[in-house]
Amino acid sequence: MMSTDNTAQEPEKNSEPAPFKLTTPKAPEKNSESAHPMWLITSPHSGHYYPRDFILKSKLDSQQLRLSEDMHVDALLSDTPNAGASLLTATYPRAYVDLNREPYELDASMFSDPLPEYVNTASTRVLGGLGTIAKIVSERLEIYDRPLAFAEAEARLAQIYFPFHACLKQQLETAQHYWGEAYLLDVHSMPSNAVRKYKGGKSGSVDFVLGNRHGRTCDPAYFDAVYNFLTDKGYYVEKNKPYAGGYITEHYGKPSDGFHTLQLEMNRKLYMNESTYDLLSHSDKLKNLFSDLVSILNNMTNEKRQKAAE
Repeated sequence: MMSTDNTAQEPEKNSEPAPFKLTTPKAPEKNSESAHPMWLITSPHSGHYYPRDFILKSKLDSQQLRLSEDMHVDALLSDTPNAGASLLTATYPRAYVDLNREPYELDASMFSDPLPEYVNTASTRVLGGLGTIAKIVSERLEIYDRPLAFAEAEARLAQIYFPFHACLKQQLETAQHYWGEAYLLDVHSMPSNAVRKYKGGKSGSVDFVLGNRHGRTCDPAYFDAVYNFLTDKGYYVEKNKPYAGGYITEHYGKPSDGFHTLQLEMNRKLYMNESTYDLLSHSDKLKNLFSDLVSILNNMTNEKRQKAAE
Protein backbone atom coordinates (compact mmCIF):
# COMPACT_ATOMS: atom_id res chain seq x y z
CA MET A 1 0.00 0.00 0.00
CA MET A 2 1.16 3.52 -0.75
CA SER A 3 2.10 5.36 2.42
CA THR A 4 1.92 9.09 2.98
CA ASP A 5 1.63 11.35 5.99
CA ASN A 6 -1.98 12.36 6.60
CA THR A 7 -1.20 15.16 9.02
CA ALA A 8 -0.82 18.85 8.30
CA GLN A 9 2.81 19.87 8.19
CA GLU A 10 3.87 22.75 10.41
CA PRO A 11 7.18 24.56 9.96
CA GLU A 12 10.28 24.31 12.05
CA LYS A 13 11.30 27.59 13.61
CA ASN A 14 12.56 30.13 11.05
CA SER A 15 12.12 27.70 8.16
CA GLU A 16 10.14 28.35 5.02
CA PRO A 17 9.96 25.75 2.26
CA ALA A 18 9.92 26.35 -1.47
CA PRO A 19 6.45 27.31 -2.74
CA PHE A 20 6.24 24.32 -5.08
CA LYS A 21 7.93 21.11 -6.14
CA LEU A 22 8.71 20.42 -9.80
CA THR A 23 9.60 16.85 -10.77
CA THR A 24 10.65 16.20 -14.36
CA PRO A 25 11.23 12.91 -16.19
CA LYS A 26 14.76 11.58 -15.97
CA ALA A 27 16.58 12.47 -19.19
CA PRO A 28 19.55 10.38 -20.32
CA GLU A 29 20.85 13.31 -22.33
CA LYS A 30 20.45 17.05 -21.84
CA ASN A 31 18.78 17.63 -25.20
CA SER A 32 16.83 14.38 -25.38
CA GLU A 33 13.10 14.40 -26.02
CA SER A 34 12.36 13.53 -22.40
CA ALA A 35 14.05 16.78 -21.35
CA HIS A 36 11.12 18.64 -22.95
CA PRO A 37 7.96 16.73 -21.92
CA MET A 38 4.81 17.78 -23.73
CA TRP A 39 2.62 17.02 -20.72
CA LEU A 40 2.60 18.90 -17.42
CA ILE A 41 0.55 17.53 -14.51
CA THR A 42 -0.38 20.04 -11.82
CA SER A 43 -1.79 19.69 -8.31
CA PRO A 44 -2.32 23.23 -6.97
CA HIS A 45 -4.48 22.27 -3.99
CA SER A 46 -2.60 19.36 -2.38
CA GLY A 47 -0.15 21.47 -0.38
CA HIS A 48 -0.11 20.68 3.34
CA TYR A 49 2.51 22.97 4.85
CA TYR A 50 0.64 25.22 7.28
CA PRO A 51 2.65 28.25 8.51
CA ARG A 52 2.53 28.67 12.26
CA ASP A 53 1.31 32.28 12.11
CA PHE A 54 -1.55 31.18 9.85
CA ILE A 55 -2.65 28.53 12.33
CA LEU A 56 -2.48 31.03 15.19
CA LYS A 57 -4.63 33.55 13.30
CA SER A 58 -7.26 30.97 12.45
CA LYS A 59 -10.19 30.14 14.67
CA LEU A 60 -10.29 26.63 13.17
CA ASP A 61 -8.27 23.63 14.29
CA SER A 62 -5.81 21.87 11.98
CA GLN A 63 -8.31 19.17 11.00
CA GLN A 64 -10.91 21.76 9.99
CA LEU A 65 -8.38 23.81 8.02
CA ARG A 66 -7.64 20.75 5.90
CA LEU A 67 -11.23 20.34 4.71
CA SER A 68 -10.48 22.25 1.50
CA GLU A 69 -7.15 20.48 0.89
CA ASP A 70 -6.82 17.98 -1.97
CA MET A 71 -5.34 15.48 0.43
CA HIS A 72 -2.89 12.89 -0.94
CA VAL A 73 -3.31 13.96 -4.56
CA ASP A 74 0.38 14.82 -4.82
CA ALA A 75 1.24 11.30 -3.63
CA LEU A 76 -1.19 9.70 -6.09
CA LEU A 77 0.51 11.59 -8.92
CA SER A 78 4.08 10.98 -7.77
CA ASP A 79 4.86 8.31 -10.38
CA THR A 80 3.69 10.33 -13.39
CA PRO A 81 7.21 11.66 -14.16
CA ASN A 82 8.27 8.03 -14.67
CA ALA A 83 5.56 7.87 -17.33
CA GLY A 84 6.98 10.89 -19.15
CA ALA A 85 5.23 13.97 -17.73
CA SER A 86 6.49 16.79 -15.54
CA LEU A 87 4.73 17.14 -12.20
CA LEU A 88 4.17 20.48 -10.44
CA THR A 89 2.72 20.33 -6.92
CA ALA A 90 1.95 23.03 -4.37
CA THR A 91 3.61 23.21 -0.97
CA TYR A 92 1.17 25.50 0.82
CA PRO A 93 -2.56 24.75 1.24
CA ARG A 94 -5.31 26.50 -0.67
CA ALA A 95 -6.70 27.77 2.63
CA TYR A 96 -3.53 29.90 2.85
CA VAL A 97 -3.31 30.96 -0.80
CA ASP A 98 -5.33 29.49 -3.66
CA LEU A 99 -3.22 28.95 -6.77
CA ASN A 100 -6.27 28.14 -8.91
CA ARG A 101 -7.56 31.71 -8.82
CA GLU A 102 -6.73 35.03 -10.40
CA PRO A 103 -3.94 36.67 -8.40
CA TYR A 104 -6.23 39.29 -6.90
CA GLU A 105 -9.63 37.71 -6.24
CA LEU A 106 -10.17 39.06 -2.73
CA ASP A 107 -13.09 39.67 -0.38
CA ALA A 108 -12.94 43.27 0.85
CA SER A 109 -14.72 42.34 4.09
CA MET A 110 -11.68 40.26 5.12
CA PHE A 111 -9.25 43.18 5.16
CA SER A 112 -8.63 46.02 7.58
CA ASP A 113 -7.56 48.49 4.89
CA PRO A 114 -9.15 49.47 1.55
CA LEU A 115 -8.23 47.27 -1.40
CA PRO A 116 -6.73 48.70 -4.61
CA GLU A 117 -9.04 49.23 -7.57
CA TYR A 118 -7.43 46.42 -9.56
CA VAL A 119 -8.60 43.81 -7.06
CA ASN A 120 -11.51 41.65 -8.24
CA THR A 121 -13.91 41.76 -5.30
CA ALA A 122 -17.03 40.56 -7.11
CA SER A 123 -16.18 37.26 -8.80
CA THR A 124 -18.41 34.27 -8.14
CA ARG A 125 -15.56 32.60 -6.28
CA VAL A 126 -15.02 35.62 -4.03
CA LEU A 127 -18.74 35.87 -3.29
CA GLY A 128 -18.65 32.19 -2.34
CA GLY A 129 -15.86 32.80 0.15
CA LEU A 130 -13.22 31.07 -1.95
CA GLY A 131 -11.03 33.81 -3.36
CA THR A 132 -7.26 33.80 -3.72
CA ILE A 133 -7.08 34.32 0.04
CA ALA A 134 -10.01 32.20 1.16
CA LYS A 135 -12.54 33.38 3.70
CA ILE A 136 -13.89 29.90 4.41
CA VAL A 137 -13.13 26.23 4.13
CA SER A 138 -15.69 23.53 3.40
CA GLU A 139 -19.11 23.73 5.06
CA ARG A 140 -18.73 27.52 5.21
CA LEU A 141 -16.42 27.53 8.21
CA GLU A 142 -14.79 30.96 8.47
CA ILE A 143 -11.01 30.80 8.80
CA TYR A 144 -10.07 34.05 10.53
CA ASP A 145 -11.15 35.67 13.78
CA ARG A 146 -9.83 39.12 12.80
CA PRO A 147 -9.31 41.18 9.61
CA LEU A 148 -6.10 40.83 7.62
CA ALA A 149 -3.89 43.59 6.27
CA PHE A 150 -3.72 43.77 2.47
CA ALA A 151 0.08 43.66 2.83
CA GLU A 152 -0.26 40.11 4.13
CA ALA A 153 -2.12 39.04 1.01
CA GLU A 154 0.55 40.68 -1.12
CA ALA A 155 3.27 38.82 0.78
CA ARG A 156 1.60 35.44 0.20
CA LEU A 157 1.21 36.21 -3.48
CA ALA A 158 4.84 37.25 -3.83
CA GLN A 159 6.17 34.29 -1.87
CA ILE A 160 3.94 31.53 -3.24
CA TYR A 161 1.45 32.44 -5.96
CA PHE A 162 3.63 34.24 -8.48
CA PRO A 163 6.58 31.79 -8.29
CA PHE A 164 4.22 28.83 -8.82
CA HIS A 165 2.63 30.41 -11.88
CA ALA A 166 5.98 31.55 -13.25
CA CYS A 167 7.15 27.93 -13.16
CA LEU A 168 3.91 26.65 -14.67
CA LYS A 169 4.08 29.17 -17.50
CA GLN A 170 7.75 28.44 -18.17
CA GLN A 171 7.12 24.69 -18.40
CA LEU A 172 4.29 25.16 -20.90
CA GLU A 173 6.16 27.71 -22.99
CA THR A 174 9.27 25.52 -23.15
CA ALA A 175 7.25 22.55 -24.38
CA GLN A 176 5.32 24.68 -26.87
CA HIS A 177 8.55 26.23 -28.18
CA TYR A 178 10.19 22.83 -28.57
CA TRP A 179 7.25 20.84 -29.95
CA GLY A 180 4.75 23.43 -31.17
CA GLU A 181 2.21 22.31 -28.57
CA ALA A 182 1.99 21.89 -24.79
CA TYR A 183 -0.53 19.97 -22.70
CA LEU A 184 -1.61 20.41 -19.08
CA LEU A 185 -3.72 18.15 -16.86
CA ASP A 186 -4.78 19.95 -13.67
CA VAL A 187 -5.76 17.37 -11.04
CA HIS A 188 -8.00 17.94 -8.02
CA SER A 189 -10.09 15.98 -5.54
CA MET A 190 -13.66 16.63 -4.49
CA PRO A 191 -15.59 15.61 -1.37
CA SER A 192 -18.10 12.89 -2.11
CA ASN A 193 -21.00 15.11 -1.03
CA ALA A 194 -20.12 17.62 -3.77
CA VAL A 195 -21.52 15.26 -6.40
CA ARG A 196 -24.13 13.49 -4.31
CA LYS A 197 -27.01 14.96 -6.30
CA TYR A 198 -25.72 13.34 -9.49
CA LYS A 199 -26.98 9.85 -10.19
CA GLY A 200 -23.59 8.38 -11.00
CA GLY A 201 -22.80 4.90 -12.26
CA LYS A 202 -22.97 1.44 -10.69
CA SER A 203 -21.52 2.77 -7.45
CA GLY A 204 -24.30 5.37 -7.32
CA SER A 205 -21.92 8.30 -7.42
CA VAL A 206 -19.67 10.27 -9.74
CA ASP A 207 -16.06 9.07 -9.65
CA PHE A 208 -14.45 11.76 -11.82
CA VAL A 209 -15.40 15.09 -13.36
CA LEU A 210 -13.52 16.04 -16.52
CA GLY A 211 -13.52 19.69 -17.54
CA ASN A 212 -12.39 21.67 -20.59
CA ARG A 213 -14.44 24.85 -20.09
CA HIS A 214 -17.15 23.33 -22.27
CA GLY A 215 -14.85 22.58 -25.18
CA ARG A 216 -12.78 25.76 -25.18
CA THR A 217 -9.42 24.75 -23.68
CA CYS A 218 -8.28 21.52 -25.31
CA ASP A 219 -8.21 19.48 -28.49
CA PRO A 220 -11.32 17.28 -28.12
CA ALA A 221 -9.29 14.18 -29.00
CA TYR A 222 -7.47 14.38 -25.66
CA PHE A 223 -10.63 15.16 -23.72
CA ASP A 224 -12.23 12.09 -25.26
CA ALA A 225 -9.13 9.99 -24.61
CA VAL A 226 -9.19 10.74 -20.88
CA TYR A 227 -12.94 10.17 -20.71
CA ASN A 228 -12.72 6.85 -22.56
CA PHE A 229 -9.74 5.66 -20.54
CA LEU A 230 -11.55 6.21 -17.24
CA THR A 231 -14.90 4.82 -18.35
CA ASP A 232 -13.19 1.75 -19.83
CA LYS A 233 -11.73 1.16 -16.36
CA GLY A 234 -15.26 1.11 -14.95
CA TYR A 235 -15.40 4.63 -13.51
CA TYR A 236 -18.36 6.97 -13.88
CA VAL A 237 -17.27 10.30 -15.38
CA GLU A 238 -19.23 13.53 -15.71
CA LYS A 239 -18.25 16.10 -18.34
CA ASN A 240 -17.97 19.74 -17.22
CA LYS A 241 -20.46 19.47 -14.37
CA PRO A 242 -20.34 20.51 -11.67
CA TYR A 243 -16.73 21.51 -12.45
CA ALA A 244 -15.80 22.78 -15.92
CA GLY A 245 -12.29 23.89 -15.01
CA GLY A 246 -10.90 26.63 -12.81
CA TYR A 247 -8.53 29.52 -13.37
CA ILE A 248 -5.55 27.38 -14.41
CA THR A 249 -7.55 25.49 -17.02
CA GLU A 250 -9.17 28.62 -18.40
CA HIS A 251 -6.17 30.95 -18.26
CA TYR A 252 -3.60 28.64 -19.83
CA GLY A 253 -5.84 26.79 -22.26
CA LYS A 254 -5.41 28.42 -25.69
CA PRO A 255 -5.60 25.64 -28.30
CA SER A 256 -5.22 28.07 -31.21
CA ASP A 257 -1.79 29.00 -29.79
CA GLY A 258 -0.80 25.40 -29.08
CA PHE A 259 -1.68 25.30 -25.36
CA HIS A 260 -4.16 22.61 -24.29
CA THR A 261 -5.55 22.24 -20.75
CA LEU A 262 -7.85 19.83 -18.95
CA GLN A 263 -9.08 19.67 -15.37
CA LEU A 264 -9.75 16.36 -13.63
CA GLU A 265 -11.58 16.09 -10.31
CA MET A 266 -11.70 12.75 -8.50
CA ASN A 267 -14.03 11.67 -5.74
CA ARG A 268 -12.15 11.43 -2.44
CA LYS A 269 -14.03 8.34 -1.39
CA LEU A 270 -12.16 6.44 -4.12
CA TYR A 271 -8.92 6.59 -2.18
CA MET A 272 -9.34 7.97 1.36
CA ASN A 273 -11.43 7.94 4.50
CA GLU A 274 -13.02 11.38 4.48
CA SER A 275 -13.42 11.41 8.27
CA THR A 276 -9.94 10.31 9.37
CA TYR A 277 -8.12 11.52 6.22
CA ASP A 278 -6.33 8.15 5.98
CA LEU A 279 -5.56 6.53 2.65
CA LEU A 280 -7.53 3.39 1.84
CA SER A 281 -5.69 0.10 1.38
CA HIS A 282 -6.30 0.07 -2.38
CA SER A 283 -5.05 3.61 -3.08
CA ASP A 284 -2.16 2.25 -5.16
CA LYS A 285 -4.76 1.41 -7.78
CA LEU A 286 -5.28 5.12 -8.47
CA LYS A 287 -1.55 5.81 -8.40
CA ASN A 288 -1.09 3.24 -11.15
CA LEU A 289 -4.13 4.60 -12.97
CA PHE A 290 -2.56 8.04 -13.33
CA SER A 291 0.71 6.59 -14.59
CA ASP A 292 -1.14 4.56 -17.20
CA LEU A 293 -3.17 7.60 -18.22
CA VAL A 294 -0.04 9.71 -18.72
CA SER A 295 1.53 6.94 -20.81
CA ILE A 296 -1.50 6.86 -23.09
CA LEU A 297 -1.58 10.64 -23.47
CA ASN A 298 2.14 10.72 -24.22
CA ASN A 299 1.70 8.06 -26.88
CA MET A 300 -1.05 10.13 -28.49
CA THR A 301 1.05 13.29 -28.63
CA ASN A 302 4.08 11.37 -29.94
CA GLU A 303 2.01 9.78 -32.71
CA LYS A 304 0.56 13.17 -33.64
CA ARG A 305 4.04 14.69 -33.78
CA GLN A 306 5.43 11.85 -35.89
CA LYS A 307 2.58 12.14 -38.40
CA ALA A 308 3.15 15.89 -38.65
CA ALA A 309 6.82 15.26 -39.43
CA GLU A 310 6.06 12.87 -42.31
